[in-house]
Amino acid sequence: MKNKYARFSLTAVLVLMLAAMLAGTALANTPVTGAAFTTVNETVDGTGHCQNGNPNVNCNIYDGKQFVWLNGGPSVAYVGDGQYFFAVLAPGGQADPNDGGAKNLSDTTAAPWSGGEINSDSSLVPSGDLYGNRTFTVTNGVVSYGGSHDFSDNKVRLMPYDDTTNPGGVYILAICSLADGYPVNPSDCKYDAFKVKTGEGTGPEAPTIIKDANGTYDNTFGWTIEKHADKTIVKQIGGSATFTYYVTVSHDGGTIGNVVVAGTITVSNYNVDNITGAEVTDQLSDGTICTVTGGSNATLAPGDNEFPYTCSLSGLPQGNLDNTAMVTWPTQMLSNGQLDGGSDDFTFTGISFAENKVDECVNVTDTYAGTLGTVCVGDANPKTFSYQRTIAIPANGCLSYDNTATFTTNDTGTFGSDGETVQVCGPAKTGALTIGFWKTTNGQGLIKTYCNNSGNNLGTYLKGLGAGVGPFSDAPTSCSSLATYVSNVLKGASATDMNKMLKAQMMGTSLDVWFSGPGWTSTTVNKIKPPSNFLSHNNLGSFNMDTTVICPMVDNTTAGTASCKNGLPSTNAFASGAVPSSPMSMQAILNYAATTPAPFNGSTSSSIWYAGNRTLQEVLKNIYDQFNNQQAFGSF
Repeated sequence: MKNKYARFSLTAVLVLMLAAMLAGTALANTPVTGAAFTTVNETVDGTGHCQNGNPNVNCNIYDGKQFVWLNGGPSVAYVGDGQYFFAVLAPGGQADPNDGGAKNLSDTTAAPWSGGEINSDSSLVPSGDLYGNRTFTVTNGVVSYGGSHDFSDNKVRLMPYDDTTNPGGVYILAICSLADGYPVNPSDCKYDAFKVKTGEGTGPEAPTIIKDANGTYDNTFGWTIEKHADKTIVKQIGGSATFTYYVTVSHDGGTIGNVVVAGTITVSNYNVDNITGAEVTDQLSDGTICTVTGGSNATLAPGDNEFPYTCSLSGLPQGNLDNTAMVTWPTQMLSNGQLDGGSDDFTFTGISFAENKVDECVNVTDTYAGTLGTVCVGDANPKTFSYQRTIAIPANGCLSYDNTATFTTNDTGTFGSDGETVQVCGPAKTGALTIGFWKTTNGQGLIKTYCNNSGNNLGTYLKGLGAGVGPFSDAPTSCSSLATYVSNVLKGASATDMNKMLKAQMMGTSLDVWFSGPGWTSTTVNKIKPPSNFLSHNNLGSFNMDTTVICPMVDNTTAGTASCKNGLPSTNAFASGAVPSSPMSMQAILNYAATTPAPFNGSTSSSIWYAGNRTLQEVLKNIYDQFNNQQAFGSF
């Protein structure tokens, strides 16, 4: 003899096989959303089987266990899209809703009422109603089911399942998400209590309690930003410079906060009268007392009574955390007799905590480049953006360009920034004069007319370079003789003799320094224009020259001028050993170049610098040459 509630289809067998293949370790972090209820199906079973509640949505008491159907809630399949299985449990079975759980009533042999197939020894044939046969899918509120249970009107009949061990005939329905695989964690399930009348008694019914529990916590990420360029200063003559900027953002591992367990406690009153004076409490297994809204001196109306609750924790729990809700009520008279005082409790086991990431993304912007992009936790950490900027070199002096990169977090709007300043520098506008000028009538006129300045004599100054043993220690002191002396030194400049070229350029620098010094007047003498007409009196001896950016100078010996090759200073005079430091004032460079035994040899008749090292001679010559042609870079 077969009963319709114990039948199996080929589809059901396939579902069972699939479920077996999918079985694995659950991640247990995808709890069911929405609500889950039981109800009747009057289209299939007829009316009158719901003894308490709304037969269209949520019934609480049934006149037979075979009349209980799965219904998603006010909107059919309200649990939301996904794949689930259902199980009927005895109270307390929520600790393990999987097959084989101690109080799982759905996974055992066919129930005695069912009239399932009988063996020759009068024992029942096992139904094999494993979770795969109780698996269903919800898509846009529509249930898809292919197992052996009755399925009609978007509802699934719960039979077959064993009788509850609860003396009041109370059962627990579990609907569990399979999003993380099987077996599931109890916290991946929604629960609903229902009652089946066990006799014809008409006395008051004790209320029952169930609950859900959703753990959440904030993980707030902190971010930093750093910006730098491939170089911070460019010194060259004309043209432009291209800078590459790098903006790097990184985040920490996050700070845990706002750890909360929250949900709804549902107390079902199976009577037609209110139950008064109820107390609904909630406590975590670590001792935390939870706040239950409306739980004190509560009135329980017929049907389901919902009490929101929250539990605040100082941090994420270490190990398993359970949550127990309890309802107590005093003895009281109802219309059908005395309801004795008592209590009921429900423990939600294995609460899982869902992470709420706070400030997990930042938008990165830049004052020059605009929006660089968005970076989130899970992307490369650190994450670097790069871009280029080309800046024109000024004719003289330096210009600074500030760039600031900023991040702004997506949730709290926290921001941070870092900047980089780059400089582009042209040569200093010193007003120095070339050796070509000092060979002209104007240059010679200055020497002849103004070689004495308030008691200071040009010849004495030249002699003093090197303390009397420098390259100009044989310089005369009379103005006329000095003009001839200077002219001879300058005319000796030779592209083939680096010592003579160096001496000529050093002479030109010495004249620039001396004639730009203090104490000059603008008075014209013997119709010869004063030095102030040709040189700014800015004391060029104190000009601080960057000796790390020396140009390879291309000389025009005829005109006495020179230019920087390609406009790019490419020699580091300090690193090469030509000068002892950087920066150096022009007067200090002159003093150093005249010292003996190094770099000068102390002979005016056979001037040799650096013991004949032509490379170093050329570097020193280029320092003077660059300065004399107003292509020297200052130190800023």
